[in-house]
Amino acid sequence: MVKFLLLALAFGLAHADHAKLEGNWNTIAIAADNVGKIDKEGPLRLYVREITCNKGCNEMEVTFYVNANGQCSKTKVTGYKQADGTYKT
Repeated sequence: MVKFLLLALAFGLAHADHAKLEGNWNTIAIAADNVGKIDKEGPLRLYVREITCNKGCNEMEVTFYVNANGQCSKTKVTGYKQADGTYKT
């Protein structure tokens, strides 16, 4: 589910200025209609740290952290640009 949310972010940013998009990020706010899902120990809580475009932005890599079972783990998801301009894993 977390990968789905990040891909939704990537799809939304697909047409953004990549020079402004790339770099280090810090999550400062997240929102949901079911707040329990994004609480500190919630299953959809994540902390975005970096977005990188590779190979002429044909690949977009999102680095983030998730807390599962009390253990914080670093995760990277790579989306590959499709003909319609969206990214898929």
